[in-house]
Amino acid sequence: TGVSAADYCRHFDTAWIDFSKGLGCPVGAAMAGTREFIDEAWRWKQRLGGAMRQAGLLAGAALYALDNNVTRLADDHANAKFLAERLAKVPGLAVDVETVDTNIVMIGVMDTGLSAEQVSKALLDRGVRMSAIDAHTLRAVTHLDISRDDVAEAGEIFADLAAEQIAA
Repeated sequence: TGVSAADYCRHFDTAWIDFSKGLGCPVGAAMAGTREFIDEAWRWKQRLGGAMRQAGLLAGAALYALDNNVTRLADDHANAKFLAERLAKVPGLAVDVETVDTNIVMIGVMDTGLSAEQVSKALLDRGVRMSAIDAHTLRAVTHLDISRDDVAEAGEIFADLAAEQIAA
């Protein structure tokens, strides 16, 4: 987005960054806050069984992601906007293109005659993975493993599915 992490976080006393998906790290996250907050969070993590042994390899992956993949997040955001613009033109779907500022696209499917779960399954059968988050809404997420061509293909598959369903 061009907004620094410091500017994003300056109004809050705690922050969390997830290293997976967009940054391409297999797992991991980091939390920032006051020493007291971090100490308390650490205690709760331990109580709930969140200790990890030999996590250096994962830390290395996180460091690589931070050093090499942050600036390419803009590609994910552009791909999400591209998908949103494509799906907003599909009859039966509701996509607010103006709200797509990151790599997440929310897609209303209420007018397709199918539930979000049914649309999700039909898309998965055609090789496109999107998650139903409620009865009428899907969530699509772009990340470094999703190319512009993949996004274009997913948009076409979704448009074909919606057209078939509306014609039925």
